[in-house]
Order: sequence, then structure tokens, then C-alpha cells
Amino acid sequence: MKNPPIHLTFIKGANIKMRLLYSNILPLRLEEGQQSFIEYFNEAAASCDCLDIAVGYVSKASLVELQKIVEDCGISHVCLNIGMYYLEGMPEGTYHAAVLLNESWKRAGVGEVRIVKAFKYHGKLYTFYKNGCPVAGIVGSNNLGAIKLEATNLRQYEISTVTEIPEEIEEISKIISKLKEPTCSTNIQEIKVPLVREINSALVDQEFVTKITSDEVAAYRRNVTDLSFEIPLKVPVNHEDPMMRGSNINVCYASGRKRVWWEIEMVVSKEIRDLPGYPEHQVPFMAVTDDGWKFKAWTCGQNNKNLYSKDDLKIMGRWVKGRLVASGLVDPVNQVEADSAFKGLITEEILEKYGRKSITLTKTEMKTVDEDGTEMEVWMLSFLPNTDAEEVTS
Repeated sequence: MKNPPIHLTFIKGANIKMRLLYSNILPLRLEEGQQSFIEYFNEAAASCDCLDIAVGYVSKASLVELQKIVEDCGISHVCLNIGMYYLEGMPEGTYHAAVLLNESWKRAGVGEVRIVKAFKYHGKLYTFYKNGCPVAGIVGSNNLGAIKLEATNLRQYEISTVTEIPEEIEEISKIISKLKEPTCSTNIQEIKVPLVREINSALVDQEFVTKITSDEVAAYRRNVTDLSFEIPLKVPVNHEDPMMRGSNINVCYASGRKRVWWEIEMVVSKEIRDLPGYPEHQVPFMAVTDDGWKFKAWTCGQNNKNLYSKDDLKIMGRWVKGRLVASGLVDPVNQVEADSAFKGLITEEILEKYGRKSITLTKTEMKTVDEDGTEMEVWMLSFLPNTDAEEVTS
């Protein structure tokens, strides 16, 4: 039997009540007369013109879904206040999605995303308004991720209470309003939120690539030398800039031979490769990355201009672009030839948001041995944002 529709209390004297909102998970399926959180939220959003939310945690998918709901329902004002990340650290993909949402809402003049800074706020409060009056409120265990179920929370059972009693809604509304005050929270782009770097899953289970521990990375770092080269990533300024659109790390967009999105060409300038100590032409070395990956690399091409991963050209691309994907700033493109809008193009704007525009190649004092017994030098490749020394890392 289909659950009955909600009845928001817009009319004075209408039937008012408080009731529970459930998850719908076996073996606790919804029973007759019960309603799920996600169903109530969507129907309430469609019936209101203003929305205030204060939760502990969010997900990238739920932020995208919230933006869609706000746009589809024509909500004129919205504020999302997030409570746990300032002191715990925020997953980088979720952070960049929240910043993008904040930019979109502020540009449209409809609202903002805020971060609680005074303490760890773990509550979950939602208030829906119509014509300036709060008409429904939710309090319970549902974080924002409940509006867009995915693998991580699909089997997570939550219970919340929804009220349409004016006095109770007003109380919820007052708490959310206090959380929005400057003494409690700040706009997400006006505060430095510590980030938790997410694993570059583009390199997981790839042939010729080994994952190493943070202790191993630290050991290599302790043995770096003063011989280091800073290699700029040459990219367009933005998506409208035609310069560098089909070269270097965006070579997949070049005309001619079709390349997959992950394939890149690290072209190093003559000024850098002519410096003393730069890796010799076609002499393999072991590259250890600052985020814990290990693979063979070498310099090759005409005049030694290219820096490549040796066994598979896509490995270097999966490391560089994989970091940007993990940060939530770009999505992989399966069919580059169909990407006429250049959504997968890496630009200076993306690199600026990421926090790094170059790759550092640094020689270590350590050596390793290839499968055939050949001794190889070990070099470190660095592409984590420059602020990571102050951030939380996973």
C-alpha cells in the first residue's frame, strides 16, 4: 500500500502532530502508515520556499542532490550548516563539492554553506518555511547523506522525528538560527577547514604500481637530497581558453590519435632538463609518490623532453589526474571524443582550487633493484597541495 502524502500545517487549526520518520531496510521495512525520511524530506522541500539545515556530516552525493532539490523546487533561500569537520577534518572531495555549492548559491543569491567552528556540532536539524513562517521541523539521527542513499549508507538504519507543531518547529528554528551566528559558524570559504586526503583510487589494482605505507613514504622523505626539479603543469587558464587545450596533461583532447582520458604527456622545458643532475635519457628509476604509490619512470622522447611512467603511459596520468578526481574537482571521462563541453579538461582554475600547479621531482639517497637485478635510483614525485603539512591526511 502506498504511504499517504504528508500534510504540512499551513492552515491555522489544521490537524497537528509529531511522528517518526524511518529508514526502509530489511528486515525493518516500512509498515502501513509509516513514512521514510527521504520521502518526507522531498515532499516537504517541494512544498516550502525556504530551508534551513544543520547537520554533523554530509556526503558529496547529498550536496549534489540538495542543489538539484533547491533548483527543482524553486526554493528562494537555503542555508546548510555543517558541524563536525572543522575539528575533525573534512574529506577533500566533500569539501570541494561544498565549496562549489556555496559558490553556486551565493552567485544566485539564494543562500550559503557554513561550517560550525566553536565546537563539534553533532545534531541533525531541518526546518522548512513557507511565506516566512516555519511549517515543519525534523530532528533525529539523519545526516544530509540520507537524502541520497549510496553504498556507504544504504544499509544504515536511522530514525528521526518530524513535527508540525508550531511551538516545536519554532524551537528547532531558533537553535539553527543560533548556529548561524558568527560566534558559532562561518561561511565555508571564509575559514580554513583541515582536509582529509582521500586515496587515489585510480591507481588501485593497476599493473606495474605498488601501494606503500605512510611509514615507507616518511622513510623516503628522510632520505631526499637537495637535487630537486619543479615541473609546472601547462594547462589552459579556464574551459574557454583554447591555449594548451590538447597538450601535456590534456593531450587526450588533441586531434589525431585517440587517447584515453588517463593518458598524459609530461613535457619538461629545456631550462629544467638542462639543469645538472636531471635524470638521464631512458634510464629507468623508481618513482615514489608523496601519497604512497611506487612505479617505474624515466625521461625520454626527443631531446629528453618527456617525463613518463615507464611500463604504462597511463600510470602517470592516473597519479596526476587521479589526485584531482579524488579531490572532487573533476570526473573521469570515458569517451573523450564525446566530451564536446571539455568537462574533463584540467585548467588553472582547477589546479588553483586543488592547491598545486606543479610536480616536484626530488632525488633520494636510496637505491632499489629491478626484477632483473639492475640497480635503480629512487626519486620522489610530489603533487599533494602545498598546504598539506598543516592538514589532516588519511
